[in-house]
Amino acid sequence: MAKITLDFNELGSRLGGWRFKSRTAAEYKAAGSNYRTYKPTVSTPIGGGLQLFTKLDHIRGGAKDDHCQLEMQFDSQGTLVNWRTQVQIQGNPQFDTGLVTEAASIFGQEYGAIANVASKILNSVSNFIGQLGEHGGRAAFPSVIQMNFNHIVESVRREFEVSGAIGEKYAALGGVQSFLGRALTDELGTPDGNGRYNHFEGGSIYWTPKTGAWSVRGVIRNQWATLGWERSKLGYPISDEEPRKGGGRQSRFQGGVVNWTRARGAWVQYALLSHHVQKMKLQKGMKIDLSEHLHLQKFN
Repeated sequence: MAKITLDFNELGSRLGGWRFKSRTAAEYKAAGSNYRTYKPTVSTPIGGGLQLFTKLDHIRGGAKDDHCQLEMQFDSQGTLVNWRTQVQIQGNPQFDTGLVTEAASIFGQEYGAIANVASKILNSVSNFIGQLGEHGGRAAFPSVIQMNFNHIVESVRREFEVSGAIGEKYAALGGVQSFLGRALTDELGTPDGNGRYNHFEGGSIYWTPKTGAWSVRGVIRNQWATLGWERSKLGYPISDEEPRKGGGRQSRFQGGVVNWTRARGAWVQYALLSHHVQKMKLQKGMKIDLSEHLHLQKFN
């Protein structure tokens, strides 16, 4: 089951680093004025997901600072389900949007809904401050609030489960620091019902009890996918991507090899069974598993 988290390092880097207030806040300039964002406080609501609160300041000096509290809640799928903005401009009444319930996905095709929420935040706070006749840093405060909202959204992560033999393979390759990067799915069953897989930023790992766990990536993975993944004649991978004799790269599968060179691109060489072996297996009603006979085909 995916876990929703906030990447504090990512958010901090977007704001210039958590270098102030004992490393609990970031300070930066916008529109010629100084602003401060505090590290969000996060919790996990019942049912999963992520709830966070953060405070933003328009720095004017001591008790004269203007304040904003931003509240956001995401469900277990990473969809923003509600938000609230409270603003205090010193010497004026407090503005409060109230808790706004609004579904906006940050990982799906509905990402435009997030831009709509950011626009609503900007407009509502801008209208409030505009009525006060403020200029300069205070007038820019709504844009800074919107900017922080966007930075937070971009720093929310879904951490997927990678376990078992696939998890062991992932760790052996270097985990999140490897070419695979972060997981993009939980462990899932393959459509043919015989294996398991996880997709990652830089490729996939496929596993079956017979073949074990192997990674496949890049152009070679794309070629395999075009042919039909594990339900193609190639079947499942039986090696990681490796150097190819004569140059380039290759990945071996149950039914053959996908080769790649810079000059030629990707192409497939299927394993060859001798006529005698094919006839014998078919007569006995046996399934032909090409992985048992890869030695019969010479791959150049």
